[in-house]
Amino acid sequence: MRDLLTSRFGRRVLLLMLALSLALGLSPRFAFAGFQPTLSPGEAALADLDQIREHLENKKVQEILTNLGYSREEVSSRLAKLSPDEISQLAGELDRTLAPGGGAAGIAIGVVIVLLVALGILSLVGKRVVVAD
Repeated sequence: MRDLLTSRFGRRVLLLMLALSLALGLSPRFAFAGFQPTLSPGEAALADLDQIREHLENKKVQEILTNLGYSREEVSSRLAKLSPDEISQLAGELDRTLAPGGGAAGIAIGVVIVLLVALGILSLVGKRVVVAD
């Protein structure tokens, strides 16, 4: 172990491993395993409808709908007219557009990780990165 710390190559490898483990440890997790209860088509439609109504209760969504000229009664009547397939499709669209964890923060973390890996590889090869004005 002491030989690994004293050699130039060993220190670079250790620094690269430290950077990679920090980057992977701080990156968000996108998938979680778990059991999902099986719902009948009617129960799934009701769950999706509850999810849509929950999103519609958000103050920002209500403000946008009001600015577009829709009242709560109009939105409720239109929701009542939707078929189960349309409700499922709308709930899926809401999940994709309002999913937490995406956006600028995830992109920034990804860019930083790629830069760290690239710099680590360049330092292992023996190339220097110089930023000059």
